[in-house]
Amino acid sequence: MKISHIIKFVPVLCLAGCALEPVPSPTTSNWGIEPVSLYDSGYDKGTEIVSVQQSTLRAVLSNFETGEADVLDVGQPQRLHRKARFNLKLSKGEELTSVAFHPTLDMFAAVIDAGNRPGRLEIRSATTGVLIDRIVVGFGPDAVVFSEDGKLAMIANEGEDFLFEPSSKQFFTPEGSISIVRMSKSGHIVSHKNLELANMANYEGFVISKGGRFMEREIDWNGDGIISKDMDFDGNGKIEKKKVLLGYFEGQDVSGTETKGEQKILIPIKTHSPALLEPEYIAISPDAKKAYVTLQEDDAVAVVDLISEQVISYYGLGITQHKVDAHYDGWVKFEQSMTGLREPDGITTVANGRYFVTADEGDTDSDTSTPSSGQPTSGGRSVSVFDAATGTLLGDTGNQLDEIAFANQVYPERRSTKKGSEPEMLVALDLDGLPYIAVGMERAGSVALISLADPFHPKVVALGKIGGDEDKSPEGIAHFVVDGEHYLLTANEMSGTVECFKIVRQGAD
Repeated sequence: MKISHIIKFVPVLCLAGCALEPVPSPTTSNWGIEPVSLYDSGYDKGTEIVSVQQSTLRAVLSNFETGEADVLDVGQPQRLHRKARFNLKLSKGEELTSVAFHPTLDMFAAVIDAGNRPGRLEIRSATTGVLIDRIVVGFGPDAVVFSEDGKLAMIANEGEDFLFEPSSKQFFTPEGSISIVRMSKSGHIVSHKNLELANMANYEGFVISKGGRFMEREIDWNGDGIISKDMDFDGNGKIEKKKVLLGYFEGQDVSGTETKGEQKILIPIKTHSPALLEPEYIAISPDAKKAYVTLQEDDAVAVVDLISEQVISYYGLGITQHKVDAHYDGWVKFEQSMTGLREPDGITTVANGRYFVTADEGDTDSDTSTPSSGQPTSGGRSVSVFDAATGTLLGDTGNQLDEIAFANQVYPERRSTKKGSEPEMLVALDLDGLPYIAVGMERAGSVALISLADPFHPKVVALGKIGGDEDKSPEGIAHFVVDGEHYLLTANEMSGTVECFKIVRQGAD
């Protein structure tokens, strides 16, 4: 795609609380989050993305381990049960990465990552699982969402797989892209367009830490078809805890640690070239005129004009600074200053599309920075609110997510030196006419509720714990309403479950 239109790069370097104009916070009710039921898929892990069709009170749930999609009845939230299970019959090396229920039709969308080949979108019946339509999309599709009217679907093609060519010692990866798919009234695919991404190198507002950042990637370096957990990279007959130069990517050194093997090969981020732009998740505005796409590793959001079907701007999301617990030492004290790149995963819109909101998880590593070093670390450990028209930061939650996790005895202190509770995916909802965000915290095994009554000062107001002693890792999250009551679902990929929570009123402030 020729980038002949205007691309606007907006620096967002102000910190949490740097409001343009504070607005008075309306009187709100106190809310709590209570677990009401648990759906067990029967598998130890893999339940990753969940999406609800409000009109029929059904949900579709993906399992990346088995390549299956479950359709659940959520009409009685206290007794979630499965209505159907569909095996998508994936080929070897393929993975079901995301699903989305159509807003009104009896069908769901599923995207399949085909590794070093372009992925595909499948449209299937939610009652029978029968394939209705399919198309080839970009490399590494990782998320699919429908517009509110159901007339279009969008796919974030992450393109994160890397290949290695031994003869030249070069690493290669396909470029990420964004797919726009137009749907007919019957749910068939009418048109499809893949949007390429521009080179953002050296533009103001895009931060690269001085020491360099890295993406950890699984790469079959020796070509044996197996991703080894440890490897004698230098061939000296020993597996040692040391970095070894393995080759090159875009002129930069690529290294691996023998004790981590091919599971965590370090790809350097020295530029914002198209090969390193990996679309992660998508929020479509309520009027379906624009979409906002997270570019997690680049700490950015791409803005798509859905009328002209073009990427029209990029917003650099800048840094956040606040107090954290930066040490894994058996004591939790939120006393150390942290400077963090937001690097968001999930994104949604609120206030009829006036703002977009990000879950600032983080997804890179640095060879110099620690949370208290002054150099930007990976992940803001926060939820941030931006003006959708300009990309201007309004406010973020600072350290509130880690603090409420600690208060509820779920703070993962072992992650203090990394990304804390790791806000992953989020969803918007209205309570008493005011906007709220529910966000899953991957490492804390919980979901938090955030009031945006004052978007300049997001306030974390409640936390719900996911049951069980095992690792939960909530990935997908969904919201639905039954008889005027609000509920949340979290898809917990490391326990093979879906937790259902009820948002309950606890009295006035």
